[in-house]
Amino acid sequence: MHFLELPLVFFTVLAQCAVGGYLMVIAHLNSIPDGKQRRLVAVKTIFFVLAFMTIGFASSTMHLGSPLRAFNSLNRVGGSGLSNEILTGSIFFALTGCYWFTEVCHKSKQRFRSLLRYLAAIAGIIFMAAMVKVYLIETVPLWDNIFTPLDFIFTVMTAGVLFGSLLLNVFGGSNTNANKRMAAFGLLLIGLHFIVIIIRTISFSSIATSIHQATTNLQAYMPMIFIQCVLMLLAGWLWMRAINSEKKQVTMLLSLAFVAIFVAEIFGRGTFYGMHFTVGLL
Repeated sequence: MHFLELPLVFFTVLAQCAVGGYLMVIAHLNSIPDGKQRRLVAVKTIFFVLAFMTIGFASSTMHLGSPLRAFNSLNRVGGSGLSNEILTGSIFFALTGCYWFTEVCHKSKQRFRSLLRYLAAIAGIIFMAAMVKVYLIETVPLWDNIFTPLDFIFTVMTAGVLFGSLLLNVFGGSNTNANKRMAAFGLLLIGLHFIVIIIRTISFSSIATSIHQATTNLQAYMPMIFIQCVLMLLAGWLWMRAINSEKKQVTMLLSLAFVAIFVAEIFGRGTFYGMHFTVGLL
């Protein structure tokens, strides 16, 4: 059991959590009637979204070797999936940061702040699409399939939604009914993700090239897949417990659930990178 490309593992999972958390937060902000409370919730929650993106970009820089290489990769925007990913991620980070800053200063008009809020959401979705595109490589049979976008989307919609739900509860932006709706949505997606992992594992066992067999990789990474599945089930159980608990216990249970789902995604992404092999002789 070992991890390959650990900086990329953390970058992709942190970025997907950040985008999913941001989408969950802004979807819920309009349901907060008091304008002052809405602004405070936005300031506090989005700070942590930006923190996740900052750590994620720092991790990706470790993979590239230096920040200058990240800037150099922008020379191929439009023709390189990596360049598009860095550009769209930077745009999402910049727009989210600008929106957060306007809420902190509270000097811009509400219409302008709302525009920035939704532009950042659109940029986040485009960023996620660009990230998926990077890994749809024809010469890597275990990546170039429907399971790659499904895995990435499920991370956004499970770990990201749970991240957003946790932030909203910590900073007083949620209530019992909202928690139940978010939990129902998240638990459904965790269940679907669990099924997809099983189907993907069965499907990959039949893939082989002239010198590589997916079954060899699968055998090496089955412990990590097993740990991922166990942690996902644990996260789902904790999330379900949270919505049926007293208010003072909700935050603690959601925190534990998020840690479980985050670590599960780390193991899942580690498996994803470990399953890499090409159709050639390498």
